[in-house]
Amino acid sequence: MLLTVVGLGVGGAAGYIAKPTTQTVTIDSKSIPENFQKVLQVYSTIKNNYVTPSATKKLADGAITGMVNSLDDPFSNYLQNTDATSLNTQISGSFGGIGATMMQTSDGVKVDSVNSGSAAQKAGIKAGDKIVKVNGKSMVKKDINKVVAKVRGKIGTTVTIVVDRSGKQLSFTMKRAKVSMPSVSGKIDSSNKQIGIITFTTFTETSAQQIKKTVKKLRSKGAKKFVLDLRGNPGGVLDQALAIDSMFLKDGQTIVKLQPRKGKGETEVYKAGAKYDNGFKITEPTVVLIDGNSASAAEITAAALNQSAGIKLIGTKSYGKGTVQTVAQISNTSELKLTIAKWLTPDGSWIHHKGIKPTITEDYPSYAYIKAISATSLQPNQVSTDVKSMQKMLVALGYKVQTVNGYYGSDTSAAVKQFQSKNGLSATGTADAKTLAKMEMQLSTKIGDNDNAMKKAEAELK
Repeated sequence: MLLTVVGLGVGGAAGYIAKPTTQTVTIDSKSIPENFQKVLQVYSTIKNNYVTPSATKKLADGAITGMVNSLDDPFSNYLQNTDATSLNTQISGSFGGIGATMMQTSDGVKVDSVNSGSAAQKAGIKAGDKIVKVNGKSMVKKDINKVVAKVRGKIGTTVTIVVDRSGKQLSFTMKRAKVSMPSVSGKIDSSNKQIGIITFTTFTETSAQQIKKTVKKLRSKGAKKFVLDLRGNPGGVLDQALAIDSMFLKDGQTIVKLQPRKGKGETEVYKAGAKYDNGFKITEPTVVLIDGNSASAAEITAAALNQSAGIKLIGTKSYGKGTVQTVAQISNTSELKLTIAKWLTPDGSWIHHKGIKPTITEDYPSYAYIKAISATSLQPNQVSTDVKSMQKMLVALGYKVQTVNGYYGSDTSAAVKQFQSKNGLSATGTADAKTLAKMEMQLSTKIGDNDNAMKKAEAELK
């Protein structure tokens, strides 16, 4: 199976992927370059003489990884096992799971919520349950990413989870079912009921359908103008990018140009039309928000709407990823993601490593870029970057910290106590999981209330 991709790499998926096509590759031993005989010689020498016996698969995977790494291209990768699964999850926008969300706490990974009608609910799992084992393997002291990776799996397969509930261990066995991850959400702007805000996080295989559904819903609520928020959107699937962009453009207007490797064909120009949007158009006044994490397919959309439809871009310069990849399945558990072309904006520009400059430059407040805290709790007298992040959060929220230096001293402890008292938490001065979660939630709210780019977008649409 071969999938066409435009980069997948900024925070996970950066790019786009076309519909699968089959490709049979026949290798003639006579066509193997002479230099590759050295590869076989090295393999044979290692296999027969290395002090510790080496598995053939391990050596083969190492050779493949070495070849791909020699390309010096961060968007070309040899993906195996969970990495390949993660990529496919990002592309499809769904995965095999139990229908429960989890959270990291100082006491381990716990179930945060259970979806109605999910496998988890039917089995009897409840919010607050602490994950102890998954399929017989201990999850004690494991971080949330490792626990989630174990709980997820192929749709239809069985997973057994042991939880701790009020000191008692309970075991639940259930079949993993399809769990969808929405990539699009919409709401009516609180300050202007005629503006619909569409937040678009990644281009998955159902994003065009989600955009159409969201626009219809917002229209029914009175939206006559739209903000398309592509900030933090790292890209996704090609046919979805073409479909979505075509919705905003007049038929015949250019969406994107693909320039293949020299000698592999002519530059292909993709233009808006019913072939992509099935006649569904979005003609309302629109502005687009971008930032430094808007990449690949998100940049294709920003460039298409700006250059072909004159739609304004508001925010900061985009990431700058202008290459196209394919994803080829090598085996049941491995895939090769390989750069095969460049993509160009409607005016023929290549934005790789340059990004797209916004029409109007606006940004989040500086405290929106405070590095996330990875620890589940922080203690007085600690010294770490997590402590420094917490200090910055406290200052942003209006609490006094004498020196923001990463040392959890008496002034930081006093600020934490003040925060805890004000928010109905036990005022210990130690930043436990509840304290950090509350702090992050309040900071997130403040960032949203002071979103300069969104405010500028609203002003442009008035």
